Amino acid sequence: MNFIPEEKTIKDLLVSGHQFEIPRFQRAYSWEKRHYAEFLRDILSNLTVSDGKISANPYFVGTMLFIGNFVDANKNVIKVVDGQQRLTTITILFSVLSDLFKMSGDEALAKRIFTYIMAEDDDNKSERILKTKSNYPYFAYYIQEYQKEYNEKPKSEEEENIRQTYEYFYKCLQEKKLHNALKQNNGAAAVNNLQYIDILKAIRDQVLACTFISISTSSIDQANRIFEILNAKGKRLDEVDLIKNAIFEILDDEEPADYANDHWTDIRKTIEDLDSGVGMSTYYRHFWAAVYKKTGSGKLYVDFKKTINSSRQSYKDFLEQMKNYANLYVQIINPKLEYYDNRQEYQWLVQSMKALTDTFSIVQVRVPLMALLDAKKRGVLSMAMFKKCIMYLENFHFAFNVIVSDRGNKLDSIYSKFAIELHKAQGKDTSNVLVSRLIEDLDGLFPSYPKFRDEFVKMQFRKESMPSNVKTKYALYKLNAYFSGNEVFPTNLSVEHIYPESETSTSYNIGNLILLETNLNHEADKSDYDKKKRIYKKSKEKWVLEFLDKNPSWDIGNFVERANELATIYYKEIFGKPVQVDNEVVKRH
Repeated sequence: MNFIPEEKTIKDLLVSGHQFEIPRFQRAYSWEKRHYAEFLRDILSNLTVSDGKISANPYFVGTMLFIGNFVDANKNVIKVVDGQQRLTTITILFSVLSDLFKMSGDEALAKRIFTYIMAEDDDNKSERILKTKSNYPYFAYYIQEYQKEYNEKPKSEEEENIRQTYEYFYKCLQEKKLHNALKQNNGAAAVNNLQYIDILKAIRDQVLACTFISISTSSIDQANRIFEILNAKGKRLDEVDLIKNAIFEILDDEEPADYANDHWTDIRKTIEDLDSGVGMSTYYRHFWAAVYKKTGSGKLYVDFKKTINSSRQSYKDFLEQMKNYANLYVQIINPKLEYYDNRQEYQWLVQSMKALTDTFSIVQVRVPLMALLDAKKRGVLSMAMFKKCIMYLENFHFAFNVIVSDRGNKLDSIYSKFAIELHKAQGKDTSNVLVSRLIEDLDGLFPSYPKFRDEFVKMQFRKESMPSNVKTKYALYKLNAYFSGNEVFPTNLSVEHIYPESETSTSYNIGNLILLETNLNHEADKSDYDKKKRIYKKSKEKWVLEFLDKNPSWDIGNFVERANELATIYYKEIFGKPVQVDNEVVKRH
């Protein structure tokens, strides 16, 4: 390999006259608090106080890898292949120091340190020393502007990381906190008389004095090979970053349009706009399992290289596929009727998706759901089978995860196999067979009636907020839907404790619960049952009226019997499964 290693300081780098560009294939700024907090601790711990003075000491920050020629007299642009996280963090730290110098009344020091952030070219025009596309304009205006007047909120995970890093440094570099931090290594007597401005200058000098091994090469191929084997200090690339690098290396055209960067940015934005904590790595793992293979998170890159032909067209097709599935992923994570042109016949689908993703918090079900949405979109799956499968998944996970709390890792292989085969299906006959086979496989894992009943009867709902409330309320809505014959939940009902909640803790049990119109619920309040009966008669809900017919009186002794009765109704009528009672199989009506 043809490359040039040199020992440099951060100051050597920043005063070299070159502009350092983060290539389009690089990952976003992703250092977490533990990374930038460790960096600041290392900087502060290397400062020493002696004879009333504070000074910097040598500190090695690892290896950095560049594409470009540092000795070129033209001061060309140097691309940063490894070192982006550290250089971005240092730029943020210098921006904070500049602001603190200004607040301390030393404008000259503030402007001087900013020359390590913004330089002047040969035409006396300002240019950013560190240039990146992925976080523009947020980083440029929030960090690299001397007069900070940028008030836009972060719009991506990367921008949020930048903001949090800045705020962490700003907080930690306040005078009192700095004195306390320095006392840990140097003692109170040595630190107490230090001037705040001198401490800030020492931190600046310490960062500038940091040394690293600079490796530069003119070949992007060599840079990528070196990059994969370097163990530089900092946060290593994850599997998705490596996959991105491989794609961008082949799809390297930037004019007239940057196909790879445009698609990758669209995909990332689609996922990040969910604002649900789901990142690219999680999405990619589910996408790969739904289309190609169930793979451990540590083997995604290896399997990508083995599976996807490294040609321009293959990579373009792959990005297009990722983009299409990202749009399906959004429909699962953030279900809305507007995704289906606000057509009322899809209300059941939005309701089921919300149950699976929000109420039950099931993650692995996203894999088959993507495949089902894709098959429906391609027209290879009928609405009837599409609905049958999703409703089954909703019921299965309620029983399997919510009620019985069984382990879900046994489902991953089942779901991935189904999704991959459905992705390949070209007709409805094949898709119907696959859906039927999936239901058959899951039936083998479906909790038995006794196991389901024993846990179901323990469900509770309290007026004060409890994690269990949401799932109990869901069960009540499903029961109400069964009695009313309407699969879509109404919006005007609330949970009613038939026997007043405050009277006994057992009143929280599902056997003492029903859904009632909210206005009637308020009217009933804590009344005795005789008065409540008169109020219940005003209800339009069939379940409430049927309850009245069956229960002329009501007290604590009825709770257990009704809880068991509801469990039987749920298993037999909603799940559609036979119930074994006293050695006799009771089938669905």
